[in-house]
Amino acid sequence: MSAVIVMISDGQARRIAPEWHGGMSSALYSLASSGAIDLDRVRDEISRELWQLDVGEVRRELLALDKYVRTAAARPAQSGWSRLWDDSPVTVNHT
Repeated sequence: MSAVIVMISDGQARRIAPEWHGGMSSALYSLASSGAIDLDRVRDEISRELWQLDVGEVRRELLALDKYVRTAAARPAQSGWSRLWDDSPVTVNHT
């Protein structure tokens, strides 16, 4: 049986990204504050953080954020992004 992380919402992405950004010049900061995605940079930042983590809920959230940005792809700032927030946990389907 393997676990598959379910796609997270925009609000969950906005909640998770600020926990990991490396300052105002980071791609994760840009995602957290505006919804803009610089795909290569944000994936590099997520990868660096994942490399340091073991299994667990925090790692699951970062993996879900990585899946989110890969699916959303590169994009500019999103209208209404600052109003989004979703505290629900990242879910996993076991197949």
